[in-house]
Amino acid sequence: MAAPEQVAECQYAELMLSLPPEWPLDQKSLEDGRNYWPIYVLKLLARFPHQFHSWLWWGHTLPNGDPAEPYADNTGLCCALLLSPVRTPEGFQTLQIDEQKTIHFFSIVPIYQEELNVKLDKGTEALLEGFGKHGVTELLDVKRPNVCKKRSWW
Repeated sequence: MAAPEQVAECQYAELMLSLPPEWPLDQKSLEDGRNYWPIYVLKLLARFPHQFHSWLWWGHTLPNGDPAEPYADNTGLCCALLLSPVRTPEGFQTLQIDEQKTIHFFSIVPIYQEELNVKLDKGTEALLEGFGKHGVTELLDVKRPNVCKKRSWW
């Protein structure tokens, strides 16, 4: 990737997506956008640095349009956030190829608009506090609670 000169060691990354075991991945099921959208997001993010001569890194977000729209009609998730994987074995976050090349692994965590707003206003760490309180990890759950949505009293 075209990482900024001051972080040139950050030019190699791999993205991963954690789907629940029951997620339908057969060809027929993937013809339905409600099943295909995570694959679409993975492809979109993988191509992004090459198409735009840019880079992706921990804490970066990419909304689904402007304004962000839900990825499919079965979810309100509308933005991708890159984080370190937490459901993988210790030491999985990097792969040292040689002295000059280290590959960094990032999980794609789909988030809601309100979560993106908190991330942009208060920082990724503030959002991660909410994730911690609600047990949010990179394992995709299209119906997971929105950790930043205001709850009404009625």
